[in-house]
Parts: sequence; structure tokens; C-alpha cells
Amino acid sequence: QSDKTADTSWLPDTTARSLWSHPLGFVAGHNWTIASDKINNFRYGLTRQAFSNQGDSSGNNIQFRFIFQPVQYERTVSRVTPVQNITDDFTLIKGNHTIQFGGNVRIIRNERSTFASAYDSAITNPSFYASSGAVVNQRITAAGYTITGGGTSVRNAATALIGRYSQYAGNFTFGLDGSVVAAGSPSNRTFATEEYDAYGQDIWKAHRTLTFTFGLRYSLSRPVYEKNGFQVVPSEPLGEFFERRKASAAQGIPLNDLIQFVKGGPANNGPGFYKLDKNNFQPRVAVAWTPSMGGPLGRFLFGKEGDSVIRGGFGITNDYFGGQLAVSFDQLSTIGFTSSTGISANTFNVTDRPGPLFTGYGQNIRALPGIPAPVQRFSTPADELQRIESSLDSTIVSPTHYSWNVSYGRQLPKGMYLEASYIGRAARDLLGSRDIMALNNLVDPGSGLDWYTAAGMLVDAQRAGRTITSLAAIPYFENLFPNARAIFNADFGFGALNNTQAVYGLFANVAQVGLGIRDYTFLQLALDDSTEFGLSGNPGRFPNMFYHPQYAAFSAFGTFAKSNYHGFSLSLRQRLGSTLSYDFNYTLSKSEDDVSGLQTDGSYGGQFLLNPLRPQDSYAASDFDTRHVINANFLFDFPIGRGKKFFGGINRIADAFVGGWSLRGIYRWNSGQPVSNPYDAAIWATNWNVQSNGTRIRPVVTGAFRDTQNFFADPRAAFNSFRNARPGETGERNNFRLPGYQTLDLGLSKGFNMPWSESHKLQLRWEVFNVMNIQYFNAGNFAASAYGLGEDADTTPVPASIGSFGKIFNGIQGNPRRMQFGIRYSF
Repeated sequence: QSDKTADTSWLPDTTARSLWSHPLGFVAGHNWTIASDKINNFRYGLTRQAFSNQGDSSGNNIQFRFIFQPVQYERTVSRVTPVQNITDDFTLIKGNHTIQFGGNVRIIRNERSTFASAYDSAITNPSFYASSGAVVNQRITAAGYTITGGGTSVRNAATALIGRYSQYAGNFTFGLDGSVVAAGSPSNRTFATEEYDAYGQDIWKAHRTLTFTFGLRYSLSRPVYEKNGFQVVPSEPLGEFFERRKASAAQGIPLNDLIQFVKGGPANNGPGFYKLDKNNFQPRVAVAWTPSMGGPLGRFLFGKEGDSVIRGGFGITNDYFGGQLAVSFDQLSTIGFTSSTGISANTFNVTDRPGPLFTGYGQNIRALPGIPAPVQRFSTPADELQRIESSLDSTIVSPTHYSWNVSYGRQLPKGMYLEASYIGRAARDLLGSRDIMALNNLVDPGSGLDWYTAAGMLVDAQRAGRTITSLAAIPYFENLFPNARAIFNADFGFGALNNTQAVYGLFANVAQVGLGIRDYTFLQLALDDSTEFGLSGNPGRFPNMFYHPQYAAFSAFGTFAKSNYHGFSLSLRQRLGSTLSYDFNYTLSKSEDDVSGLQTDGSYGGQFLLNPLRPQDSYAASDFDTRHVINANFLFDFPIGRGKKFFGGINRIADAFVGGWSLRGIYRWNSGQPVSNPYDAAIWATNWNVQSNGTRIRPVVTGAFRDTQNFFADPRAAFNSFRNARPGETGERNNFRLPGYQTLDLGLSKGFNMPWSESHKLQLRWEVFNVMNIQYFNAGNFAASAYGLGEDADTTPVPASIGSFGKIFNGIQGNPRRMQFGIRYSF
């Protein structure tokens, strides 16, 4: 196959992306009937996927965030992946036993070339200004202007108008010898692995009505490695580091040991991305029983022998993984063979610390202040620059799935068959990503309070309007932050009488003589090391109480997630002679998990667990959970024409008009998939990089309201129906439902027998998709303006116009009504 597909361009006058695809494959096999009771089946196959996704840019990424970017900045990536597959199955029939055993060998190579890290970036990003961008709005209000509606759009526009970079980075790549590769050069990698399976099973016909199946499979997958030596790994498994850090925080002591990296893989005689998992035994058992019972009740339930069947089974399976993880880690890691040196958040403000000025899209980013000469390194400096990076946790093991099912099938009169089934599945050690540098939830050993609880008490005081000096001492802040009063009184003049009041001054509103900061992770940074902000010392008992000195967020793929699924299905099918046949299927199911993403998602994407210190907070309906599904299909050949029930003796000329008509149809309906509450668009309550969802404080009616094209029945009421997340909260996950979907497709055809031979046939087809032209909204616009909460979302006065809040629909599911016509001639 050789395809080239052109995509749409970012703007009418920009380069369009394109995809070149050239896969191939072949298989050779040998079937050997050794004897009447012995058969061997051998296969060798090769599939070779090859594609090149041509990007739209070969220059630095320079843009005005939320306002304008000239191109999409998609970079070219090419891949060639040959996979060799060798299988052999042997079958032995002995009496009422059918014994099978065999194996499967897969040899996988993944040859990649990418420009993802070949260029630098510079962005006018409002969120990277000091105080998470609040300084921009503060300057506007200081000039006497009033900002309503949270000010997010105003801040975005003002940041672009200022025209100064608040976030920029130089991206460098290195060769095996440590030399710097020229800018704009691709990174070439070859990832490899081998996988081995062996199995044995016995199908035992214990009775003509009873069959058992027993089987055992064993799988072994070599950890993915980079053939040429472009491989680095953490010297300590990140999962173990995370557990040590969590345990230390529970004792009130921050763990700030540094993360080091070493060269890994066979080419370097070093450790792998992860260890070889040898515990992949996969037993399976199944039973099929055709009951035969006498008596009225037995005949009613099961009919005569052969009319009914009951099946059940249980099995354990393991996932293969590794290829995508290794690729993602290689592309995202800034250690070893790539280096990204950037400006940390809060570096610049709009008064005495302005960022570099935008001078054009060809600007040399590496010449901007703060980007040193590239140096190959195997550790990240402990310079407290609040880095946001990604890695791979070498403690990962093969995800395990426990599946069980039971079904009852029954033949009914007139060719009807009914089947009811239950399917259960519990998955453990699923792949996901989590921040192994999640900000410490420090526990005060003296009082037993943790940060989430103690900070929540200050939030309550702020929302109640308490003044700074009216707050009683809280042991948490008195014990863990003994220097807060001296530092914050001196710098901010809170007039605090104790350390608790001094810390509360950061939370308290301006009317309460405080700073009114709602970004709680930024507050943790202020409590961590106040010298970061030009203040006079460290408020805490230890340095780096909350933040690790190397990373502010360090997402690592690991196997920590879980899911549970329960489903009930009912199927009814019938064939009425050669005229009508139909199927009707209904499924009621529920899928729950704590993350729902894939290995291909970004490190902070759908598979990211926002608060790994409290993973149970994210356990909810899966992103893909579809509670109800109905699908049905039918085939109806009109019983009219020659040889049919009606007008069976009609002549050929008349039969050409009334005979040979057929109608076919497919119908589908399903309920909508979940969506979470609106998110905190202006603050970060729990994780430095990923924002939490809000929490409902009153009922909200949601749906697809066509008159307003809004997700909320009353958008103005919904605007104040959520509160921002408190410290440590993730907010409600997947608690709303998006619109469902249904469609009916029909096809009408007419067949003709050719007059010169009945073996020559002509068929005309008319097919209509979405016959009723029902169009259901599709959600995808989750921008801050449409689904984001401003600061103090529940108390901010609703503006006269709420803009696009709640307008998350950006298209329709499926397609409008379409028709197609076809002619088929067969002979």
C-alpha cells in the first residue's frame, strides 16, 4: 500500500501537513496432517509498518498563547516498524480429549526519526508571569480599570499586547559521544524487543452435553531497549523514590534526595527501562453444558436436549507493553541525549523584571537571557527552577486482567434464539502516569494535621471573612513554619501575632489586609523558600518543605492504576426462512477506573493521576464508559417474484419490475459518555502543572440545549454553581453525561437476472446513512472560556454576559444524512 494524505493547513496561507503511509506484509504457512489424530500448523509472517507524518514547520515555536500562533508547529516524524511473527500449534485428539499446545515468537523493531526536539520555543504565556499571571491584572486594576468575570480573557490579551516572552526554552540534542547535534537535526532511534508465548490446553468432552476446557499460557517479554545505546534510566526506580518521599512526608520531614540518571540498555551494559517480568502465568478454565431436564419446569427453562446451553469461564491475561513507553520517554526526557533549558514560571513580572521582547518569528531563542551553553548531563540541577518534566518508572510490571463470564442461550420456536450474558473484568497494575514529585502533603507529628487539612482551615477562614489577627494559632503552622511570622510581617506588614496568622496573610483577601492568593501550589512555593521572591528567609523548619529542588512536576509512567467492569447483555436473533432475519442486542454496563488514558497520551494527559497521594479521589466512571448500548439489524427479501411466495409464477418481464427487491437496515443507540466538572482555569490547587476540577455546590442541569447551544440548562446559574478546588482536591471526575447518539442506516437493492443467463446478475443499490438526519452535538471545546472556572467561581458576580461559558459543543457526532448509489454485475 502506498498512500499520501494531505491535511488542512493551520491558516489558509500556511503549509499543510501530510501523511505518507507505505505498509506491507506477507505470511507463509505449512499445515501438516501427521495422522488422523495429529495435526501441526506452522506460520511465519512479517508486517512492516512505514509512515512519515510531515509537519507544517521547521522553525522555532514562537507564539502568543491563547491569542495567536502562526502555524500548528507539528514536527515531522517517520517510523519503520518490521514485526516478525512465528507460530506453531500442535493438536492431538485422544479419545474425548482434544489436546493443543504451541508457541508464538515476535521479533519487533521500531526505527524512528523525529524532529520533535530539534527546535527552540518562546511564548508570551500569561500563566508563567509572577503570581501565576495575577501581576498582569493587578497592573490593570492599579491603573483604575475594573475587570469582571475573573479576568482570564483580559490577562491573555494584555500579555500578548505587552509582547514579551514569559516562557522560553532552548532544546538541544547530543550524539553518543556527547557532542551537540546541529539545530534542526532529527533524532534517530531504533527500539527493539522480543516476545515469547507458550501454551497448552485440553478440551475434554466429559459427556455429550458437557465440555470442559483447561488451559495455561505463559508469556515473556524482553524489556524494550535502544539498540545503539541512546538509552538513559534513573539510577533509582522512581516508584521506590515516590514511596520513600511519601513516607518521609508522613513524618513531617521532606525527602529531597536527588534523582540521578545512568546510561542503560544492552549497548551500555546498563539497567533497562524496566525489569523483566517473569510472573506472567495465565490460567483459563471454561465449561459448556447443554442441560436436559424432564418435567414442566425443566422443559420450560431448557427445552429439549440441545435447545439450551450454559457457558461460563474465568481467565487471567497480561498486557504487552513497552514500545510506546520507551518512545515517549526518549522524546520527553531532557536527560542524557536531549536537553531543554527553559525559564521557570514566575521568573518575570510586568514592572521591574520584564521578559525579553518579541522581535520576529525568526528570532534566535538561544541568545535570550537565562539559556546557558548546552552541556550533556545525567542529572537535573537542584536549582529550584520548578521544572515540569517526564520520565519512566522502572518498577512497572505486566498489567493483569481477571475476566469471568457466564451466559445462557436458548433456542425458541420459529428459528428464534435468545442469549443473556454477564461479563466481569477486574484489571490491576494498569499503566498510567503520576507525578512522583507530587507536592508533599506534610504531616505535623505533634498535632497529626496534614497540609490539606491545615490549609483547608485557612481557606475556610478566608471564605468566612476572618481578619488576620482574629485567627487562633493552628499547631501545624506553629510547629512546621516557625519563621513565618518574622518573615511575612517584615515583608508584607500583616501585623500577625503568630505564625498561623502570618501564613494566613497569604490566603486572606485584600479587604482582610492579606494578599488574596488562590493558587495554592504557588502558596506552597512561597512557604517553601521565600528567597525565591526576594524575601528575607525560609519560613519552614526545613528547606524545600513541599517542592523537590530538581522538579516541580515529574510525571512518570508506571503500573499503579486499576479498573473494574461489569456488563449485562441480551441478544435476540431470528431467521424466518429466506425472507427475514434480524438481530437485536442490548448492553447495560459500567466501567470505572482512576485513569482512562493510553500509552500514546501525553505525560500529563488522559492517563495522568492528578493526586497520587490520594488516588481514590479519582476513581470514577471511565472516560469511555457507555452505560446503555442498543444495536439492531435486519435483512428483508421481499417474498414477491418468480419462485417466491407471492406471484411465484410471474413472467420474466413482470418479474424484472416486482421481483428481486431487498431492504437492509442497521440501527444504533447509546447513552452519552462522561465528562467532569469545569476545571480551575486560573489556579492550581493540588498539582503544579495540572489543574483540578471544580466541585458542585448546588444541583446543575446539563444536556444538549439547542436553543442556546449550551451544555447547561441555565448557564448563568451554572456560572456560580461550582467552587474552586481546595488544597489537595482533584474535584469531581466524570460526574456529568454528554449527549448520546443514535442513527438508522437503510439500504434498498433490486436484483435482475440477465436474459441471456441466470448466472449473470445485475444489482442496483441505494443506501442511506442516518435516514432520520438526527444530529447530536459532539463536545470538544474545553477551552478556559468555555469550561474553565475563574478565581472564587462561586462568589464572583455573574457578568451581564457570560460569553461562551458552557458552549463546549464544537460539531456533531457522526454525519448528516448521506446517500450512495451502486451497481454490481456478477457472473
